[in-house]
This record gives sequence, C-alpha cells and structure tokens, in this order.
Amino acid sequence: MKTLGGFAGKILYVDLTQKTIKTGALDPDMAKKFVGGLGLTIKLAYDRIKPGTDPLSPDNPVVIGAGPLVGTDIPSSSRVYAVTKFPASGTIGWCGAGGVTFGCMFKNAGYDHLIIEGQSDKPVYLKIIDHKVELCDAGELWGKGILDTCETLKMSDGRQGGVISIGQAGENRVTFSMAYVDGIATLGRGGFGAVLGAKKLKAIFVKGSQGIDVADQERYESLKNELLQTIQGYRYLKEWQSLGMLKSFPAVPVETYEKIKKRRIACVSCPLGCKDVVEIKDGRFKGLVARSSSAINLFTPLAYGFTDYREAVKLIATLDEYGLDMFEFFGVMNFAAALFKNGVIPEKENIPEIAMDSLESMEIWAGKIAGREGIGRILADGFAGMLDTYKKDAEDYAPALVKGMHPYTGPDSALPWDLFGTMELGQIMDFRGPHVGSGGSPTYFAKRPLDVFPRHLKRMGVPDPAIARILPDPGAPEDEQNLKIGSLLKYSHRWFSILGSLGICARAQVNRFYNAELCAALYEAVTGIGTDIDQLRLRADRVWTLYKMANVREGVGRNAESIPERWVRHPGFKNYVSEKPVTREEIEQMITDYYMEQGWDTATGIPKAETLKKLGLEDH
Repeated sequence: MKTLGGFAGKILYVDLTQKTIKTGALDPDMAKKFVGGLGLTIKLAYDRIKPGTDPLSPDNPVVIGAGPLVGTDIPSSSRVYAVTKFPASGTIGWCGAGGVTFGCMFKNAGYDHLIIEGQSDKPVYLKIIDHKVELCDAGELWGKGILDTCETLKMSDGRQGGVISIGQAGENRVTFSMAYVDGIATLGRGGFGAVLGAKKLKAIFVKGSQGIDVADQERYESLKNELLQTIQGYRYLKEWQSLGMLKSFPAVPVETYEKIKKRRIACVSCPLGCKDVVEIKDGRFKGLVARSSSAINLFTPLAYGFTDYREAVKLIATLDEYGLDMFEFFGVMNFAAALFKNGVIPEKENIPEIAMDSLESMEIWAGKIAGREGIGRILADGFAGMLDTYKKDAEDYAPALVKGMHPYTGPDSALPWDLFGTMELGQIMDFRGPHVGSGGSPTYFAKRPLDVFPRHLKRMGVPDPAIARILPDPGAPEDEQNLKIGSLLKYSHRWFSILGSLGICARAQVNRFYNAELCAALYEAVTGIGTDIDQLRLRADRVWTLYKMANVREGVGRNAESIPERWVRHPGFKNYVSEKPVTREEIEQMITDYYMEQGWDTATGIPKAETLKKLGLEDH
C-alpha cells in the first residue's frame, strides 16, 4: 500500500529487556482516524499501557511521535510528543517539546512513532541513523548532565543529529526530572526523565536523510507561501525574532537581555525562534554560556529573591544540566524550608540552610536531590514523597497542589497571574497535571476585551452556537456578564489536539498565524486524506476523548479534578471578567460546563455512550 503523504509510514519498536528492535507499518486507517502526532501517540499508548501499571516499572511503555507536518517546511512544524504513565501524578499523560532538530531527523530517518518497552539491565542509548538502529552502551554517558550528553553524542555520531537525553536526576528517578531535546527544549514535566531513567535509557540519537513526500505539491506550496507572507507581514515579527518570549513576558529589562544574548535558536522550520543562548559578560561567572527553551526561564530565580541576574542564569543552567523541572524544584524547596522552620524535619538535616535567594544553597540542594543524597532522597520524590514521609505534620505547610504537583499560576506559584482562565482550569482538568500549554485560548496571560473573543474563537474553529454559549449575553447588565471558562476549555483542548496532532507549535506567537480551516487544508494537501474542518474537529475530539478514556481505566474521573483550597481563599484567583474572587462553586460549575460541552457525564466525568459512538470509540 502506498505510504500517505506526510507520514514516514513506519513505527519503530524497541524492547529494552530483550534487546530487540523491529519495525512495523503504520496503519493508514488508524492514521486517518487519529490524525497523527499527538493523536496517534495517545492511541498507541492506550493500546499498550495496562491499567494499574507502576510508572517506573518495566511494564510502563513510552511512545514518542511526530505529526505528518513534521519534516516538511511548513512554518513551526517540528513538535515531538511522548505519552506514558507519569510518576508525579500517577496518571497517563502527554508531554511535548519543540522538536529542534530531533523531530525532523526522526521523520527523515523513516519513522512516525517510537515505542519503547521493557527495562535494560545496564545503561544504554538508542542510535537511529536512517534504517540502521542499534542499542549502544551508555556506561560512559551515565552520570553526565543533559548538555554534556547531548554534545558528546553529537560529536561522536554527527552534529546534525537530534538528541533526547536525561541528566542525573532522571537516572536517579527523581519524580520531577525531565528529558531534554537537543539539550535545550524541555520534555516531560511530571517525571518523564524518571521513566527513561528507570528503563536505563540515557538518550536517543537520530539522524535521517530519507525525505518526506507531500501528496499535493502544488497546493502545499500555495498554502505554505500564503502562510509565510502572513508571517512576514506581521508588524511585531522583528521584535519576536529579537526578543523571543521576553516580548510578552518582560522578566528583566531589554537592556539586560541584550547584554548577555549570544544567539537565538529556532526549531527546524520556525521563522520566529523562542529559544536562547546567553553568555555572561562580567562578574565571577564571566564566560558562562547557558541555553534555555526561553530566556525568561533563565531569570526565574529573580521571583524567589535573587537580586543578581547572573546568579539566576547560573542556577537555571545547573538545574537544566541535572534535568530538574525548575518550577517543581522551587516549590519543593519552599515546602522543605517551611518544614524545617516549623520543626517537622529535624534542623540537623538543614545543611546547608535552605535559602531561596542563595545560589550556593540552591545549587547544593539541587545536587542532593538529583543524586538522592541524604534527605535529598525524600525531596526527590516531590510533594508526594514529603507528605507521605511526614504525614499530617506537613499538610498545613503544603502549597496549593494539583495532582500532586506545583501549579504554574495561582497562590504560592511562581508566575504572577491571578485571573482564572482556561490555563488555570486546565491545570485541574488535564490528566497529566499542571503545564503551560495555552491551547490557543485568548485568556492565556492576558486580560482581553470580550469583543475580540469571537474572532479569536473562530480562528480556533469554535462553531458559532458554541461561541454563543461561551460568551455572555450582549444584553446582560455589565455586572452580570461572565465568560464560560469550562466551555471554552473544551475548544482549547480541541485546538491543542489539532495543532499537536499535525506537529504545529502551540506557543501563542506561532499558532496565532494558523486557523482551523488552514490546518484542515494543510493536512489534506500534505497527506492526501480528504479533510474538511468538520472532519478535523471530529478527529481532534476523538483524540482528546481517547486520552480521557485511557485515564478512566486508571480510575480518574471527576473525583480527580480537585480544587486546591488555597485557590478559593483570599487572596486567591479572580473571575476573568468581573475580577471578583472566584468561589469553589464557580469552579465546580466550570468543570460541569466542560463535561457538558465534551459530552461527558457531569457527575462522573466519564464520556457518555452516545459520545463514544459518535466518535467511533465504542470499543474503548
């Protein structure tokens, strides 16, 4: 059977226990049904993850995939996704990253998805060079950091290759360890690094030269060129290319950033670029070069009391090299400091004394956690490990937690944002737990007037009747106007499923150039699969509902959508429109609205039988 356009046409299967490697053909009907990328990764994981599997056991598979637009030169189409069961939340979740060079190389090596099962008896890395695939000894890599591992592999196997690697935190199964793509893009908040570490899989190196076929070249070129013209005409394009994420999140003065900016890095095919390489030009860290998926990450310690941006950059570089999720690290350290202060943990263990504004203190504690040294072995299991160890004595000092993790926004969190929109509700509703995925929602870190919402929602592919349900009645008094955040979140999840399944970056400065009709047209031109906007919507709903069903098998229903008490106490979150304090009852209603919009039972959160039938998921 002829391979579909956009798809490489093969799935790579690796069994680490048996040390076997094989390939299988991608089922074209399954590709059509689940779009590709994120959707197919969820489907393949659903078929393999047995209910009740321990996240760190050999039985927990890892599925990695790239969508049908990845490997083409469609702007910003490089995303890589992985699905597994996560140790931090105990749920099945996705994680995604800018593919940098990995996604493109993986597709050009001839594969759409990689399924990793079992557990090696010694450290290994997977080397993929076109059709030659082998498991290699990683003994000399074990113990190395993220960038060190990446650079070592690129030097030995080819500078142009793509790398996914873990650091010492992943090796030691720290529940807030991540993997990194090409040493710069983060993959897997929630413990993806620990899952790979448990399998003793240090890294994946890939280099490909096969090329990607496109079904309708003429239409493809026309759509691509029109999209490029739109991007080139964007009035803020040069600012985005120069400042990256600092354009929207001014963490430091522009002069400070410009002083240390060495170069910007973009994923393959991205015309904007959001990643940074900086170099400290003075002081005791003069000459330090650090890389990050966004410069704003490098300045995060300033929010915790650091006063010298050079020390902030140095700390984040250290955390990245270990492979530690910085948000979870700071949350865990704040919690540990409170437990020491109140005598829950003996003061004799507080060596060095935890000081959130001290580089020396934070770096030593990062090393203790990454290496599970001393009390670091407890902190390495995150909030769950600390609460399990210190029981009720610790509960009063715990910050707001969602699925056992530290939310990005809200009381006790790092990011200063207090309006309750889809990202905030999404931290509760997404089964993997808190993450920064905006899903294209206009409520993402911005207070926009309601009259701009219809245009934005139409771009996301939200049907007119749903827009009418989401937006307030125009005739309602101003003090009674409200935005149905729960209903809107359903369509944010659908839009994210579309972008993720195609392989398009979901970051706001990129997905602003896309709309649902364009996505359907691009998918059809690239793959040759007849697709209009309604068909694309249906397939995206099928993807997200199957994601839900994977977690229903794990016992995750409405009972798991818990609202942190801290969020509804003063000063907690505010209503997006009125800016009045949000109540627990309001958030519960948002959850109900979300379920209703999805066609899921409002009492249990489980998809209704008629919804499963409509989506062709009766057997799931």
